[in-house]
Amino acid sequence: MKKEMSTQYPLFLTPEQAAKVSGLGVNRIRQLMDEGNLEYLPVGNRRLLTIQALTDYYQRAKVPAQ
Repeated sequence: MKKEMSTQYPLFLTPEQAAKVSGLGVNRIRQLMDEGNLEYLPVGNRRLLTIQALTDYYQRAKVPAQ
């Protein structure tokens, strides 16, 4: 029987967690949120985002291969 490697992430990520998952820096994640390019959920003083928000940003920002 083959074991599948699965990584589970929480539903909402802090900018620090999102930086680890995405490979972007924490400051860049915060900058994208400030500019409105990355969706997030404000909870008190915190800003939380999802893997889907990171994926959506990637889809909008990627440059197609020629």
